[in-house]
Amino acid sequence: MYTSLNNPPVSICPLGTGNDLSRVLGWGRYYNKKRLVTMLQQIPNAQPIVLDRWQITFEQLAITNPIEESQNLRRCLSYFLDHPKFVRETDRSSYQNYRASLNVRFTNYISFGLDAAVVLDFHDRRIRHSSKFTSPFKNKLIYPNTSRKYVREFALWRAWNLTPYMRLFCDGENVTNSIRHCYTVVLLNIPRYGSGTHPWSRISSTTIRNQTDRFDQIRSSTFQSPDSSDYIPKDSRFTTSYTFNTIISTTSSTNTEQIGKQDISERKIEVLGLDSMQMALIHIGFRGHRIAQCSEVRIELIRSMPVHMDGEPFYLPQSIVVNIAHAGQVLMLRKETS
Repeated sequence: MYTSLNNPPVSICPLGTGNDLSRVLGWGRYYNKKRLVTMLQQIPNAQPIVLDRWQITFEQLAITNPIEESQNLRRCLSYFLDHPKFVRETDRSSYQNYRASLNVRFTNYISFGLDAAVVLDFHDRRIRHSSKFTSPFKNKLIYPNTSRKYVREFALWRAWNLTPYMRLFCDGENVTNSIRHCYTVVLLNIPRYGSGTHPWSRISSTTIRNQTDRFDQIRSSTFQSPDSSDYIPKDSRFTTSYTFNTIISTTSSTNTEQIGKQDISERKIEVLGLDSMQMALIHIGFRGHRIAQCSEVRIELIRSMPVHMDGEPFYLPQSIVVNIAHAGQVLMLRKETS
């Protein structure tokens, strides 16, 4: 049926801790060995959908005036306020051992800042003491204990932010001022983040189903190799020029119509920020600070920064640029709902 496609549609088995992509595609939030046979039987009835993927590239950041940068850091922080732990303690072993990204492409999300620092410490602890991390349930119990290392950073709500440490550009526009209260910056490709939260907006049950209809309309198109950066259906609707949307400074569900809804195949990525309170509130249904929807993101790291990309954390040195751009699309299988 799909002989014209170079990559077969792929299904998801939720073996991880968060399983955000599995939730989006309807395969569940956790693994249940008693339902494995049932899940395998559901695969032939699953529907193919198109999923965007994104690529990161790095380049050196030229600091034109180091003295001015140092003065900016002092101005942004109160004289009595120290830098956050993940900026101060750059010689920690958990940072030295994870200096490079294992992958250059992602499909779920990539985050920078406090949330990524907690994930990196958790990951390093799990590697060192793997016998204590024997199930997703245990992992979720251990995770809050790991975040206690940053209780000071969480407690100083809006007393510090990421603006002294990075510059953010969305489709060429400098939007760094929009993260002036944020501890974490997230680039979100799917509706779920951090074990099932919806930090961008609520998504209806029909939104993902609509992707199935889109696939039915374009499945006769010719796809290039999934390893190609041009792996995009040859369909006129996918050649639309995507422009930078109006910046929204709201953390609730209000004004949701002023910024686009999420679509996992529209070749846009959602950029949002979280302060310490929002990092907790998104788990009970609140939203983050929505910044933009765009097709390209440039992040200039002035100081060293932890990064979390699709479950793989790492630590980047200062004076580096992270460029994020669309890297084609792949086919996934969405579980048919009853």
